[in-house]
Amino acid sequence: MRGPAAQSRLEAALPAALSRVTATPGVHAVLWCGSASQGEADAHSDLDFHALVTGDQRWRGSFVVDGVPVEVFHNPPRKIRAMFAQGEAATVAMFAEGRVLVPHPDLDALVAEARALYAAGPAPRPPTPAERHMLVDEVVEAQASVSEPIHAYLVANAAGRLVRALYAARGWWEVGPRHWLRDLAAREAGAARQLRVALNGARPEERQAALETLALGVLGSLEYGESATEPQAVP
Repeated sequence: MRGPAAQSRLEAALPAALSRVTATPGVHAVLWCGSASQGEADAHSDLDFHALVTGDQRWRGSFVVDGVPVEVFHNPPRKIRAMFAQGEAATVAMFAEGRVLVPHPDLDALVAEARALYAAGPAPRPPTPAERHMLVDEVVEAQASVSEPIHAYLVANAAGRLVRALYAARGWWEVGPRHWLRDLAAREAGAARQLRVALNGARPEERQAALETLALGVLGSLEYGESATEPQAVP
């Protein structure tokens, strides 16, 4: 099931799911978010909601309606603002792109704040020296295993970390891994090409070369440098 059929299935379950969410004590506003709220559901999509609640507690709930999985994030408004302030990309994107189903001034204000944050983008954050050292380590570890069966896994794992570092360094809001190739193709086509080869290249050497080129685009070089993490107290 894909496209219109999957979307129709989720939309048919929406009224019953919303009724259950709004029946939860303390809920005073509901935002529908995720792929289905954008009309992009597929066979693996579920219904995702953010529910604003009164009081001082937050929780996450899930249930099933007519065979459709439903996930609900319950938070007081001040917690959502704290998540915005911490730069939580997924939460900002959900509130910026979601659809208001049960309006309330608190939710209207949060949606407006999220849209402004999303349009501005996060502050660029290049890898710290310690993060850079760990990323170089992963590329080198993959190179050392190029003739071993584990190589494809090591390349995929390192590529994922490099993509996240790339998004942070460029000041882009993160997207889910299933959207990386499409999103990168629009933002930085060379990185998208290298990621595709790193994940799907037929030969280990081909995958490794693509991984190293991707790493150079993020790190500038594959040379080790000085680094140290912040000291931590030992209990």
